[in-house]
Amino acid sequence: MHRAVHIRRLPRLAAGLQWRQRPRWCAPGGTRGLATTSDLPTAIPPTIVRRACSDPGADSEADHQYSLGWAGATPRTALVVKKADDTKADEALASIVEWLQTAYPQISVVLEPAVYRQFRGRLPHVRTVAPGSRDEYARVVDFVVTLGGDGTFLHVSSLFREQVPPIVPFSMGTLGFLLPFNVADFPTQLHRVIEGSTTLLPRMRLVYSKHGADGALDARGRLNITNEACIHRGTYPHLTTISCYLNDHLLTTSVGDGIIVGTPTGSTAYSLSAGGPIVHPLVSSMIVAPVCPRSLSFRPLMLPSSATVRLQVHRQSRGRATAYIDGRDCGELLQGECIEIRRSPFPLMCVNRDDLAAGWALDINQLLKFNRTFSYPHESPFSDRPPGALDE
Repeated sequence: MHRAVHIRRLPRLAAGLQWRQRPRWCAPGGTRGLATTSDLPTAIPPTIVRRACSDPGADSEADHQYSLGWAGATPRTALVVKKADDTKADEALASIVEWLQTAYPQISVVLEPAVYRQFRGRLPHVRTVAPGSRDEYARVVDFVVTLGGDGTFLHVSSLFREQVPPIVPFSMGTLGFLLPFNVADFPTQLHRVIEGSTTLLPRMRLVYSKHGADGALDARGRLNITNEACIHRGTYPHLTTISCYLNDHLLTTSVGDGIIVGTPTGSTAYSLSAGGPIVHPLVSSMIVAPVCPRSLSFRPLMLPSSATVRLQVHRQSRGRATAYIDGRDCGELLQGECIEIRRSPFPLMCVNRDDLAAGWALDINQLLKFNRTFSYPHESPFSDRPPGALDE
């Protein structure tokens, strides 16, 4: 037995209400049920100015921080990216969007499609990109807000093919080495970004490309990466033989699990676990670090950022390998195939603390426990001595 369903006609709210002011579910792009970015204006190019060095007698190249401005305009579109399946990130996103819509109602908020579907009922005025229209991010977004850990921050880079808008990273993850701001301070930090009174730190990126044994470029083309590119033997049982070329000159041939080529930003990621150095983000360089080499003399290297590094699976290698960029699987490499890494012309412009040196020193001490000494017996959680006991 079926129940009859009665649909009431809603009264018109006001005589002056126009169709273009109806709820934004019906997007002009013809994507039914989605409020897309298709009718949003093109992004405002930010004005990025090099900051003067605080010490007139110092080398001006030592201070690479920049100031952000908007050439007298106000940004019109913000992209908010959050950590997946995280309740705290969900609540932070809702708070930030509601604050933006109250404090800056002229700013449209864009969410990724999956996040948009999650929040469209709670936040009715948010937008998303239409399916298959990822280039819309680059067309409309003025600045990006991230809510999560370092992985969320790195995800933003993959949404843009080349240049990435200024990023405002808020820490809500387990480590957050790349995230200078606590999410509780979001009104202050976002106000500074929108009003153009904040500091930017350019984080160097690399360009990755994969080539066949005949030198042909892979169909994926060239990709920008933030942390590192890596060749690794993966699940193959045999060690991989990899030839490392520096500017087309053979540097070395390594037998081991793999080789990492990383950025200063990536120096505190996989490269650090493999024994690489911690590199300050203002040091323009590339790191080459072996992963479990069959040698005691293959030490990590720091190369100039102008270098081009090519890692090739040796034609007589017993094992094959897999290429990874920022932890993402980029496919298998057969004998004779290679990857090439060079500096990207599109750094990540990240909103940062005004005092970069103090913030960086604080991070490596508090988050990485830099040079932490061994604990004394009475400080050890495994000590047999009861708490509060004194030496005789």
